[in-house]
Amino acid sequence: MPDPVNPSAASLDAQSPLTSDGAVAPDASATGTLNADGTVMVDPATGLPVDTMATTQSTSFVDSLTALPVIEQVDRAGIVGWVLGAMALIGLVLFFYKLVGFLRRGVFADGFVKDVERHLSSGDEVRAAELLARRRHPAARIGLSGMTLSVASSHEREAASDLIAARARKEIDGLNGGLRIMSAIAVLSPLLGLLGTVMGMIEAFQRMEGAGSRIDPSVLSGGIWLALLTTAIGLVVAIPATAFHMWMQGVIGRAAAVMEDVCTMVVNRGELAHKATLRASNVAELRHAAE
Repeated sequence: MPDPVNPSAASLDAQSPLTSDGAVAPDASATGTLNADGTVMVDPATGLPVDTMATTQSTSFVDSLTALPVIEQVDRAGIVGWVLGAMALIGLVLFFYKLVGFLRRGVFADGFVKDVERHLSSGDEVRAAELLARRRHPAARIGLSGMTLSVASSHEREAASDLIAARARKEIDGLNGGLRIMSAIAVLSPLLGLLGTVMGMIEAFQRMEGAGSRIDPSVLSGGIWLALLTTAIGLVVAIPATAFHMWMQGVIGRAAAVMEDVCTMVVNRGELAHKATLRASNVAELRHAAE
């Protein structure tokens, strides 16, 4: 009596290609590592094919990443080195974030102040407002809002000045966002590097004490250069962070000065137009007298 045929096994045999000697050839579509006899390596616990190639590729990627000169030095510095590396990454991201923010706010485009002063001196408030409306600088937005305020009397000018100053402080606070983090990175990174150096020196001298009279100079020199490595990394992080912080402070200070100039002109636009009229009348009188 013939043995019963398993339908699933028959279907699998039908789908598997055969070699010249009648054996089942390894499936080309199967993902896994082949044994020496041509069969697919299977995990005994799960029964699934084992793909050692993917594991090897992922391991080689991690090894190549850690083999980079910078990351290798950071890894040798230990936990302090990784903390300093994280601080450097945060500072770099913050710098580009602030740079994009400055560009979007038009902080560097502040060449409109003289044109605004010329329009206000000539009494053309409409042209001055149109010029301010086309600019993205924080001073332009504050000046445009100040153009809607009445400055006919001294009391109104004082109230308008207080309101514009409050808006200018909010703009400056928005520009200053993130500067404390950059300042903290610039101050703390050399201190962390010095801490790592002290900890490394302590460890090196402990090894010397444990060696007793059989002191190997290579042990001391190796411990010292590894200890000094954290100080070097801390300085590498602190110097650019300090430079970026000073540069951003200068940009914000210039923007604040432009805001102050525009606010002063907007609040005293009536007096500017009056002085320009008096100056023009005096010039006309002098010309008439000369004739």
